[in-house]
Amino acid sequence: MDDAAAFESALFRDGEPYDVAFDSLWVTYGEFWLVSTAGCSVDVSTAIPTADSIVTNGGAVGIPAKSSAGHMAMALSLWSATPPDGRGIPLGSSSITVEGRELSLVNVEGREPAPALVVEEDGTYQVRVWRSELGRGTPRSSSTSVYGRTPPPTETGHPSAPSTTSEA
Repeated sequence: MDDAAAFESALFRDGEPYDVAFDSLWVTYGEFWLVSTAGCSVDVSTAIPTADSIVTNGGAVGIPAKSSAGHMAMALSLWSATPPDGRGIPLGSSSITVEGRELSLVNVEGREPAPALVVEEDGTYQVRVWRSELGRGTPRSSSTSVYGRTPPPTETGHPSAPSTTSEA
């Protein structure tokens, strides 16, 4: 079994996501982001990850990488309920506001196509991030799980009751 296949099969031993995108991403400066693709103007400068913790600003989630430069295997998954714990080191939980129904991972340069997922509706989603090792001499990997959509605010400005499952 090659490293990519081993990564995919090891991630979801305790459940199956509704949808998942596997890919690799060129990571530089030891960081990358989960962003709402429609939010191309999202300011990632206020979501710079620190050490082994994610940082969010609502529109982007900054994810630290172990390597300062190189390709990393990525899994971006969408769950209909709270996902099981990922494999590896938990880097944190957060939320992200999705506009335009698409989420993707982007690197510092923002030029490389990356894993992307389409959610059924805009709203705020919960995010959980883990860092894994594929094995000796292989690139590091990251697993980002998205779940639990909270509907956008109503005309009164208050969201309807938060959902514990995504609409996707």
